[in-house]
Amino acid sequence: MSRRWDLSGLYSGFSDEKIKRDSERLDDILHSLKEWQEPSSDSEKAAVEEFIELLQEFHIIYTSLMAFARLKLSVEADNEMAEKMVEKLEEKGTELTGPRVRFQRWLANIDIPKLSRESEFIAEHEFMLEELKEKSRYLLSEEEEMLAAEMKRTGSSAWSRLQQKLTSTLTVEMEVEGEKKELPLPVVRNFAHESDPGLRRDAYQAELEAYEQIDDSVAAALNGIKGEVITLSEKRGYESPLEKTLIDSRLERKTLDEMLEAMKDFLPVFRKYYRAKGELLGHEDGLPFYDLLAPVGEVDMEFTLEEARVFIIENVESFSPRMADLFQQAFAENWIDAEPREGKRGGAFCYNIHPLGESRVLSNFSGSFSDMTTLAHELGHAYHGHCLKEESILNSDYPMPLAETASIFSETVVINAAREQADEEETLSILQNRLDKAGQVIVDIYSRFIFESWLFEERENASLSVEELKELMKKAQREAYGSGLDGEHLHPYLWLNKPHYYSAGNNFYNFPYAFGLLFGLGVYALYLEEQSADFLDRYDELLRATGQKKVADVAEMAGIDVRDRSFWQDSLSILEEDIGSFVELAEKRI
Repeated sequence: MSRRWDLSGLYSGFSDEKIKRDSERLDDILHSLKEWQEPSSDSEKAAVEEFIELLQEFHIIYTSLMAFARLKLSVEADNEMAEKMVEKLEEKGTELTGPRVRFQRWLANIDIPKLSRESEFIAEHEFMLEELKEKSRYLLSEEEEMLAAEMKRTGSSAWSRLQQKLTSTLTVEMEVEGEKKELPLPVVRNFAHESDPGLRRDAYQAELEAYEQIDDSVAAALNGIKGEVITLSEKRGYESPLEKTLIDSRLERKTLDEMLEAMKDFLPVFRKYYRAKGELLGHEDGLPFYDLLAPVGEVDMEFTLEEARVFIIENVESFSPRMADLFQQAFAENWIDAEPREGKRGGAFCYNIHPLGESRVLSNFSGSFSDMTTLAHELGHAYHGHCLKEESILNSDYPMPLAETASIFSETVVINAAREQADEEETLSILQNRLDKAGQVIVDIYSRFIFESWLFEERENASLSVEELKELMKKAQREAYGSGLDGEHLHPYLWLNKPHYYSAGNNFYNFPYAFGLLFGLGVYALYLEEQSADFLDRYDELLRATGQKKVADVAEMAGIDVRDRSFWQDSLSILEEDIGSFVELAEKRI
């Protein structure tokens, strides 16, 4: 089993003739789209069908080309051909702006339900068309939108690539087992899961020192991106960048507010967990940040990649044979890039490639239990893509809050399976891993949300210096973690290494993780309650609907009201039970 992914299903390389043919066809489609004109009233149906067909083909080719370039760049930060290909594709995406704006403005006065009754093809895309119509009121003029798109290529998109390149190529100098080494940043950050407390502390300190080499440049990138977002949000008539994010996310403000308030009320419960874990590790004043993800107990739960494959698939199969088959395919056909190495970006992600009907998963797998469950999480994203692969590519774009549904479900199935097989010592370790991840999604995400809220407020007045960004991040961590963290050992640079802050099109990409965890736990609780034979079919149907419904409507398919705070409280109570179990086991050892 290879530890690197295979992209040959897309293209054999940058010299592949298929890239040339696809690029030429993309230009032809762009030309046709640019020629599109507003039709007369008696030919509206044909005009909409023509535009959708062209747009559909454009996205199929564009997605294939961009996936190949971006996936290459994610593991080879210095790949110049990949960089150039991304830039060229972004330019073609910019050229799409004019015809898209022209079509969207015309669509604002069209009776879409009437055309849907006349055309099955239009009916298939009715939700997308209605959404375009709804968003048309936030459009600038065609010329202004073209200019904004062109400036973005050399503005926020360029700043984003700079942040990715700097963090992907940064090496960290530190001493390991008496030998000084220069290690890739993802390797050093993975030391946070090591059992050696000295190694965890040294890695944390070395990481912070290494950031000083690039912090001015990355701060400039962050200021540039957020400044652009503020300007364009205001010009387009949005109340704030958050309002734009909520509209793009198909999420009501009430839903977000109810979830955040439930999370805020729950923070003291999580602080009990951090204090108990801290005492187990010998800390009386809360956890220092470098021990936030430290293992506890004497069980060394390590996995080879092959052992992780077997464990994940065997346990997922009891819930869904279809999901297990998809995961098996991912391993067998080398969809996964698992090994940490220089030039590879940190963290983990899943890239669903709709035209291929496949996904690719990036992981920095070092063998920990956490790495294994992260792999199950990312494979859950792949299953979500699998459920959507028969849908039109224009109906496959689901909003950020629902993006975590399948991944959280998959991860929860695997963690619960591990816990069922565990003795007391292993249970302590499993609970620690689960709660560490949940803490990242509830407590740390809350800190990131308020950090980004404050960042936008401050950026409206002026750019922020490195020191100001560091202080703002520490302030947000104190607000969220409270007494759970040692205030003298925080992480002032989390704004630098989190790529979610560096996408001008995905602001506040933090609360969707909390939504995904709590919604996923709620859906899993329904599964346990029902134990019905048709649950899996309904679950797959829910995932298929995520590209064609608003968030509240998708939730209603599962009988969930996401506007009701009690739903979020019920999901959080599941975590409260786990925290209670952990504290009880910890007290036996303190």
